[in-house]
Amino acid sequence: MHDFDRLVGQIYDAAVEPGRWPQVLELLSDFLDGAATKLTFQNARTLRSEASSVRMPPEADRTYAQYYYKTNVFLPRIAKLCAGTLIPVWNLLPREAYQRSEFYNDFCRPGDMCHPIGVVLANEPDVRVVFTCGRAKTAGEFEPEHLDRLRRIGPHLVRAASVRLRLSRSEIARNANAEALNRVAQGVLIVAANGDILFANRAAEALLAEADGIRTEKSALRASRPADAAQFQRLIAAAAERSDAAGGVMALARPAPRRPLSVLVAPLIIESTWFVTGRPAAIVFVADPDSAPRTAQDQLRNLYRLTPAEAAVAMAIARGEGLQAVADELEISLTTARSHLQHVFEKTETRRQAQLVRLIAASGPYVRQ
Repeated sequence: MHDFDRLVGQIYDAAVEPGRWPQVLELLSDFLDGAATKLTFQNARTLRSEASSVRMPPEADRTYAQYYYKTNVFLPRIAKLCAGTLIPVWNLLPREAYQRSEFYNDFCRPGDMCHPIGVVLANEPDVRVVFTCGRAKTAGEFEPEHLDRLRRIGPHLVRAASVRLRLSRSEIARNANAEALNRVAQGVLIVAANGDILFANRAAEALLAEADGIRTEKSALRASRPADAAQFQRLIAAAAERSDAAGGVMALARPAPRRPLSVLVAPLIIESTWFVTGRPAAIVFVADPDSAPRTAQDQLRNLYRLTPAEAAVAMAIARGEGLQAVADELEISLTTARSHLQHVFEKTETRRQAQLVRLIAASGPYVRQ
């Protein structure tokens, strides 16, 4: 009983730490008096499959993913079974048909999988997972005792697979969200009530590295200028605690000639769940008016078919610069700047600079490529 409980514990440890599965498969081989064991994963839509195995030839997982999954005579039948179904394989396929197959002769025999038993761990719309334990031809069939052992351990394998799949999907979603935020040209930070930085996208990390307007102090987000510090911390605390005055906007001053950073602080709702305590959090958006990412100009060009010069004029106007300043910055005449701006108005179907600025602001957020 002690060994069985230890095995069950190891299975659930592997559910949250996938690197433990090879060790668990080894233990399962011993528990079932088998030779090789493997986990087979099949994409339920494309039917492409791969395996992770122990006690099989070193190239087995690679060759299975490249070719032998196509020859696996059991997979079409397993696709009809629900999670938790025990697989005495001769219930699925006559022994003679299996032993005549390419899958048996070229893959299973060299891998000591001649006599397999298994259990369906998952059969979902997007993925199927099967656990299989095999014996060499010379070892003979599994006994009823081994099927009883598999029947005892099977539900724990099914539950562990379910937990692993849910965690994997959560990790994929979290990574996708982080990548999306990393592509935003604005700085985006998620912070706790005391200012501790829980997440910062790449744009925010670049601003923090400059320590000009915002900075870090012992892993906490702070305003660079003491005059702004108290108000900035109050905004964050109020947003994180979701008080009546939750969040707000402010400018964080920087030494001339750089203009202040524009900051928006808002609540970020994180629910508390069993065993996971939700930390009060705020989301902070930081825009640098002196930064005009090249990608923003490229996006304007793609959206409105602007020339490079027209896009540069449009971005300068959006930053609040006057037309003469735009001409000086781009080293063109005022007449040429006016001509570019008129073309921008025509292509964007705007008539005044204020309309153009609103249109550009509504066309974001600009992303990094």
